[in-house]
Amino acid sequence: MEESSNVKKVGSGNKSMPDFVKNMGGADKNIRLGAGGALVLVGLFASKFWLLLGVLLLATVYFGICPIYSFLKHDTLN
Repeated sequence: MEESSNVKKVGSGNKSMPDFVKNMGGADKNIRLGAGGALVLVGLFASKFWLLLGVLLLATVYFGICPIYSFLKHDTLN
């Protein structure tokens, strides 16, 4: 399988651990950053569920990988 020049693999290089391919573009990251930040703020004063969901969204922004996109073989890089 050929890799395009804009695909970045994230992984340890260890064969027992899977390599992940970044699959989130800039607009997707910005939306998740805003929604994640808002949910963290709501979670501080309300249910911890919203806090956890906000932290999860912020983690996907930090790593640039969405597990759901990986499962569906979808990306928003372009």
